[in-house]
Amino acid sequence: MQKSLFLLDGNSLINRAFYALPPLTGKKGEPTNAVYGLTTMLLRLLDDYKPDQIMVAFDLSGPTFRHVQFEAYKAHRKGMPDELRSQIPLMKELLDKMGIPRLELQGWEADDLIGTAAKKAEQAGYRVFIVTGDRDSFQLISQQITVLFTKRGITDTEKLDPETLKASYGVTPEQVVDLKGLMGDSSDNIPGVPGVGEKTAKKLLETYGSLEGIYDHLEEIGGKLGERLREYKEQAFLSRELATIRCQAPVEIDLELRPPRDDEAVRAIFQELDFRSLLARLPKEEETAAAPAAPGGDWDLSWTPVHDGNWQEFCGQLRTLQRIFVSWASERKLLMVLLADRIWAVKGELLEQRLTELLPLLENVEVYATSGKELLHLIGPAGPVSIAFDLELALYCLDPEKRWDLAAAAHFCELPAVDIDEQAPEYPAAQLRLMQAAAPRIEKRLKDDGLWFLYSEIELPLARVLADMEAQGILVDRARLKVISRELQASLDQLTERIYSEAGEEFNINSPKQLGVILFEKLGLPVLKRTKSGPSTSAEVLEELSYHPLVAQVLEYRQVAKLKSTYTDALGDLISPVTKRLHTTFNQTVTATGRLSSTHPNLQNIPVRTEAGRRIREVFVAPEGSFLVSADYSQIELRLLAHLAQDQALLEAFRLGADIHVQTASEVFGVPQDQVTDDLRTAAKAINFGIVYGISSFGLAKGINLTQAQAQKYIDSYFQRYPKVKEFLDGAVEQGRRDGYVTTLFGRRRYLPNLKSKNFALRSFAARTAMNSPIQGSAADIIKLAMLRVHAALRDQELKSKLLLQVHDELVLEVPEAELDQVARLLKKEMEQVWELDVPLVVDVYYGRNWRDTEPYELKE
Repeated sequence: MQKSLFLLDGNSLINRAFYALPPLTGKKGEPTNAVYGLTTMLLRLLDDYKPDQIMVAFDLSGPTFRHVQFEAYKAHRKGMPDELRSQIPLMKELLDKMGIPRLELQGWEADDLIGTAAKKAEQAGYRVFIVTGDRDSFQLISQQITVLFTKRGITDTEKLDPETLKASYGVTPEQVVDLKGLMGDSSDNIPGVPGVGEKTAKKLLETYGSLEGIYDHLEEIGGKLGERLREYKEQAFLSRELATIRCQAPVEIDLELRPPRDDEAVRAIFQELDFRSLLARLPKEEETAAAPAAPGGDWDLSWTPVHDGNWQEFCGQLRTLQRIFVSWASERKLLMVLLADRIWAVKGELLEQRLTELLPLLENVEVYATSGKELLHLIGPAGPVSIAFDLELALYCLDPEKRWDLAAAAHFCELPAVDIDEQAPEYPAAQLRLMQAAAPRIEKRLKDDGLWFLYSEIELPLARVLADMEAQGILVDRARLKVISRELQASLDQLTERIYSEAGEEFNINSPKQLGVILFEKLGLPVLKRTKSGPSTSAEVLEELSYHPLVAQVLEYRQVAKLKSTYTDALGDLISPVTKRLHTTFNQTVTATGRLSSTHPNLQNIPVRTEAGRRIREVFVAPEGSFLVSADYSQIELRLLAHLAQDQALLEAFRLGADIHVQTASEVFGVPQDQVTDDLRTAAKAINFGIVYGISSFGLAKGINLTQAQAQKYIDSYFQRYPKVKEFLDGAVEQGRRDGYVTTLFGRRRYLPNLKSKNFALRSFAARTAMNSPIQGSAADIIKLAMLRVHAALRDQELKSKLLLQVHDELVLEVPEAELDQVARLLKKEMEQVWELDVPLVVDVYYGRNWRDTEPYELKE
């Protein structure tokens, strides 16, 4: 489940609460309405959203870098009323006792701190919510970042994402600062362009897209407006700069660490301030007194901090044990070790100093880890430690779609109920206690469910391989990246001109509204779908309208723009300054099928079907004297279909090395193989792969431009020629309905409760999943086994070649020239012989100086 972070603009919200609520006083007569309002909002957010993390940002007194840049910035603002100023320290004290981190930094505004935290969390995969009454935050909105905008008082909020921002305010997140540059902001004393109000500014942005776009077309803007824009150009750009939130503030942000909450102190403050209604929302006093023991039932969640004074005692106890339980969270910089019945905690700084002393003590110890790959990164590739048990991987194997938090794991293992927040300091200690109690039960369940081979022989050893690959990284040609970025921009400029020419006028191509006007009002294209704001211009709609040259060009424009923003403009910032390489993270416990996924950055999703997409691969290079080598399984899912279905026609085709798509075309369309045209082969290919994914006649018709009746005829004909395939697919659905799950060759389970759903759409999707999961999951398992075999063979033959990436059915390696032939042979052997099927596994090997410009490698005799 995706984690969530809430960021509150403390100054904005406490100011709004102060003016929205009537005067309130505590027992000593001090004003409390602002504290009451913000605290009420906090408690409501915690109850309604249950965020994984929540932080509150505050401004500090004193000038910021914006005051240096523009002396009059906020110069006319009135000082804060004393009745409000006195509540700020009280609010901060309350936040500290509630265990809610504060963000503050001299010389920086709360907006900048929120922006910095939001972008860091977005990069880490969090869903971010910004709670504020300041419209400046709208510029931070993205698909991952939502603003909860307080409109009236503190309870009436508007939820804004990119779509609702555009619908409600007429601008995109990127245009928010352009709007401020034009119209200014009287509350911050940002001047803007005199005489340009909100309506005019929005109209200009709707027409020209951005501030730069306006000034690029200034000759088109006449009258006084044009004169004012010319006269105040420098002021417009300065105003935009002043309004721009800086997302690189040098503030320390720990997304994982959440300070302990002191309910007793919070209760005392509430009583002192006479917040009687809020007291009822706290745990009862007797519950509070027992709180430290409650989250883990009878578990002892206390720990002993390790320091120089007791280091030898810690090591001495470690030497006496055969099995230890370890939790390492890199975000917390804390290693927790359960030895016998005592938990020790080693902070990152001490660990860094003493790691070389610690590692030899672990060489012959059974290490039970909460997350093995994380621990292996700490230890390093040369570390002597092997992981005997991995809690995260074991639970993932039991059910890949379950959210395995402590409570779920405890319930599954029939242990006492556990209720502890993942951000609580005690959480790693609770993980260790759970693992100690649950590991034997989990191991037994893995064996009982036929999952032991999958867990112990595939997933567990694979963690080491992935840790090595992540640490190795892949080299990137930064200069080439910049060149391609410039060339993509040139392509965008050319496409823009062609689109304008085809439309007969200029408009904002990125504006759905303006594009809709051109397509549906000016060109008269049919409206296929509507949204609340008008005719849809979604990718799906545009694909259906792509017969028109302007639409085809807009689709190409969007594709190129996405490549530029996602890759050439973003990858450079992710290159390690130390290694000069990109180090992706391979997620082993995310997908339901068993496939690996890649994040930060995602190197499995680089498009390769278009020339522009393939160019991105050009920036991934081999160092001097080496090649990048790619080894790709040929049609592995179709081969698995033949093996699992035991259809003799398919089996024979693969055994003879036939072109399976030509054979299918011949069988389905009733023509001799030597008369199969390219179009027929393409149609047969769509049928072959569509069958694997449980395609419907509607989907096939749409994919290869047939009527639905024709598509159904082809599917029926396919199943007549390959009856065992139909039998296998129907059998998978029946097994899923009977057992509640389907399995891969290696026992991996995919649970499918929706096969019994009364909802037709859910039931149909579950049926398609039942057909595909045994095939796709088996392919995922085979490529993982291949990674293990290749990694071991490289090590055993003492080669310098390294595994770098796994992309679906492809492995990418970095290979010195002198090892090229040996590694090519190794790849063919290990990957093709990794598992015995009733059809041969075939691997194609390519090599080149970069990932795009590769050629087939011909093995030497």
